[in-house]
Amino acid sequence: MAKRVVVSHFFNEAYLLPWWLRHHREIFDHGVLIDYHSTDDSVAICRELVPHWEVVSSENATFAALLCDFEVMKHEQRFPDAWKLALNTTEFFVAPGLAKMERVVAQHDLTGVCLPGAVMVDTDPHNPPDPLRPLVEQKATGIWEDEIDFAALAIPGLTFPTRSRLYHRYAIGAYTPGRHNSHLPRQCNGSRELGSIRWYGFSPWSNAFKARKLQISDRRDSFDVKNGFGAQHQADIAELDGRWSKLRPLSGILRNAA
Repeated sequence: MAKRVVVSHFFNEAYLLPWWLRHHREIFDHGVLIDYHSTDDSVAICRELVPHWEVVSSENATFAALLCDFEVMKHEQRFPDAWKLALNTTEFFVAPGLAKMERVVAQHDLTGVCLPGAVMVDTDPHNPPDPLRPLVEQKATGIWEDEIDFAALAIPGLTFPTRSRLYHRYAIGAYTPGRHNSHLPRQCNGSRELGSIRWYGFSPWSNAFKARKLQISDRRDSFDVKNGFGAQHQADIAELDGRWSKLRPLSGILRNAA
């Protein structure tokens, strides 16, 4: 069976990383974790929870979307025969039918699967999640992206489905900026029953979670600011709470959840 490899990058993610690492170490054989020069305990957490995975320092001083994608793909290329998935720390891969999904791709000689995405929105923010229990079990409310009226919401950076990720077996993902799409041929659309991406963009809605969102804007590269990459990160606490308030009434337990 082909190896499964996850590639991710992080900056000061000590709050979410324990949940993320414990979740994905059960799915992937190996991980490459790119540290964007964190100043908290993120690296130590990685070394403790996944000592057999790689933690590498980013070659980029700031977060630049195009250079980040290029760096991710350079690491992907090191595992030419593996199944690969590139994720952010807010993205949890839920795949009860992963083996079946891989068989379908192989049988039809496809390149990979575009996984459906859901925006996770905390409907019970006064009930904080237990750090030692799986986050996907405790905070399971969200909205499937294909059920969102993005125009009606009018939330910056949330204007079209962007949480789909490509689970693929090519050398690199050949991604468009942000890795939201890919130029690779012979892709197929995945199903919720087999596998999906749960984006914890608005969950758990705690002070610690909001603090990690607020730190991102200062890390954006000047080129990205000038050209509108990562505009969703440019927000203060009032703006973040306003976005969450718009999404909360739409959020519920996801159908076809694992």
